[in-house]
Amino acid sequence: MPADSLPPSKPAALPPVRWWQLMTVVLVGALIGVGTVTLSFSTFMSYDDEGYVLFSLKDFTEGGGLYSRVYSQYGPFFFLFHQALHVVGFDFTNVEGRLLTLGCWLGAIGFCGALAWRFTRSPGATAFTMGGVCLHVFDLISSPAHPGGFIVLVTAAAAWLGGRWRDASPKLAAATGLIGAALLLTKINVGVFFLFGAGSWWLLHLNAAGFTPRRRTLLAALALAAMPFALTRPILDQPWVATFALVAACGGLTTVLAAAGGVRPATRRSDLLWLGGAAAVVVAVTATGILSQGTSWRALLDGVVFGPLSQPLAYSAAVNWPTGTAAVGLASLALAGWVTLGPSSHRFAIVASGRLIVALLYLTGWLVNRPLGAGQFTLVYGLGAAWLFVQPLGGDGSTQPVRAWLGLLFVTQALHGFPVAGSQVGWGTFLFVPLIAIGVHDLVRLHADHPPPLVRRLRFLASALLLAVIAAGCANFARFGYTRIRGRDSLRLPGAETLQLAEKTTTSMRVLARNAAAHAEMLFTLPGLQSFHLWTGVPPPTGANATHWFYLLTLEQQEEIRVRLEAAPRSCLIVERSLYDLLAGTQVMKPTPLVRWLLANYEPAFALAPYEFWVRKGRTIAPIDTATLLEAAAGNSPRYCLALTLAASDLRRVTTIELGRFDGGRSTPVKTWTATDAQLTLTPLNSAGAATGPGHRVAFPFDANGIVRLDLFVEQFPPNCPLESCVLYLRDATGARVAEARFLK
Repeated sequence: MPADSLPPSKPAALPPVRWWQLMTVVLVGALIGVGTVTLSFSTFMSYDDEGYVLFSLKDFTEGGGLYSRVYSQYGPFFFLFHQALHVVGFDFTNVEGRLLTLGCWLGAIGFCGALAWRFTRSPGATAFTMGGVCLHVFDLISSPAHPGGFIVLVTAAAAWLGGRWRDASPKLAAATGLIGAALLLTKINVGVFFLFGAGSWWLLHLNAAGFTPRRRTLLAALALAAMPFALTRPILDQPWVATFALVAACGGLTTVLAAAGGVRPATRRSDLLWLGGAAAVVVAVTATGILSQGTSWRALLDGVVFGPLSQPLAYSAAVNWPTGTAAVGLASLALAGWVTLGPSSHRFAIVASGRLIVALLYLTGWLVNRPLGAGQFTLVYGLGAAWLFVQPLGGDGSTQPVRAWLGLLFVTQALHGFPVAGSQVGWGTFLFVPLIAIGVHDLVRLHADHPPPLVRRLRFLASALLLAVIAAGCANFARFGYTRIRGRDSLRLPGAETLQLAEKTTTSMRVLARNAAAHAEMLFTLPGLQSFHLWTGVPPPTGANATHWFYLLTLEQQEEIRVRLEAAPRSCLIVERSLYDLLAGTQVMKPTPLVRWLLANYEPAFALAPYEFWVRKGRTIAPIDTATLLEAAAGNSPRYCLALTLAASDLRRVTTIELGRFDGGRSTPVKTWTATDAQLTLTPLNSAGAATGPGHRVAFPFDANGIVRLDLFVEQFPPNCPLESCVLYLRDATGARVAEARFLK
């Protein structure tokens, strides 16, 4: 856009920052810290992505063979990076995985907040950015240790470096090479998106005689318009995919057009040497480190390039596009073209109004629950609106390069939401938040000189309201996390001791882990639940481990698993029944030969919803830490028998047995049996559950060791107490738990 088409304005001094504004920013940061920590340690997802990643990292670090022996969907840099962390003390546990992801989450918030502060010096814009980024990448709590945390941190760092080195092209080029190569070798698609976005910015700002701005703009526009269609080509015939490609292409085109209107020469052809050299160093170090640990060149290429190319064909999760999304994208493209290439009248008013409307719609999320989450809202509407915040307004030349940098990275990183539109949507769209903050702040800055008293008061009220809304939203976020972690039970499994989860979940997981450790020489899970390997030390059949192994692993890899399981008669299987039914019902899980063999050769030994513990057909086991309720015929005394199967190496001084009912995240005591109202019999058992000797009467307090059946005879059992929602705790004189048992169906 020609400079003379813009309303005359110049950078203006902003009102001084007041102490209460700074304190509000500090408060927002503290509340974010409370919320992220508490939610990170009180969340565990049943699909167990974190176990898959952590166990793969552990397996590789101990034995090498990435892609040759150890299966992974992710790139070698991610593995080598964590191997280096392991050398300095990082361990592959659920707790340390959460700490690492927490650092990535807070680091991304910090980088984006620092970027907003650098270009606005506004407490409101900074707090808005911090809170918005936290909200966008909230799903990091669902996948601790996942590459998503690393990707979010590195992308945020790249955004910050672009703001810092926007006028130092060799430094920015070298940083782009390092970051781009690291992302390529972590998730190749994300690395490609980053390099396309950064490369478009470099091309638009190139100082090269004979390569006209029009040609540079055309080349960048074609690249960003074609990339979404090339990415989605394997399944482009699906309507949701076609909409994705169209919306992303419109976002790329409009952002390039807007960025081209305010460029000034800043980059050189020689920058490519810095970029290529830095990238070559990362590639060489990574390849050497991986190849030297038992991976072949062919396996490395499969893991980095060919495997990811087949991902859209293996599994995809659709974006729920609202009706008319494609039309909105095309309308945005038409408006951007008219604003950029059409008459100059009303340009400023259109762009400024558009920024405010989009920002207010986004901010509404702090006040009310909207149908779309932050990431989904941004993917649906933000891609088409990004150009509004990149378009120059006149007098905003100091922020134009960084707004263009953020906008181009955002519209390319948003493609991270394909082919699985889950957590990746938020991870790929969070840069929209600092772009909004800087773009809206420019409107304030351009009209800040000597405002009338009424305008000054309104601006003060708007700033105070913005800070109050953000602080209230972050306070609710922190309250939610603090309330949830207070009302939970410690998992108390190796490497996951401090996880605070619902007591019904923790007791189920402990029972399953104890039975796996006692009865399994080899453990397999359906779908893949690799955290159980970390908790029990029981090995899987092979190094090919994944969550959805039934479509991620080749038939040859699945056959190798079958052979190993068949040769292990004491192998066991843990099934997450609700996920199994969901995946089978939606035909995500195909009946591969391995799936059919498992169903034909294993059967449930016991169930604790939603989990089932399966053993080879014909095998019986003592279901450790479980209980059944037996009722005698009317008139017999004692009326009830609670039969507990326990396995404790040292069960000492048990003084009471407590019946608890799950109530929210914790259990509520319902009944406690003592020596005054209960009779006890202990019977020694073997691992198959058969008695190895006669039962004998014991009295509180009593001791036991090994596998035993404890029969608790009582006259009364609390009515209206569903067994699937109850737990039994054996306690000593201090009230400490010395054993526990869950009721079987």
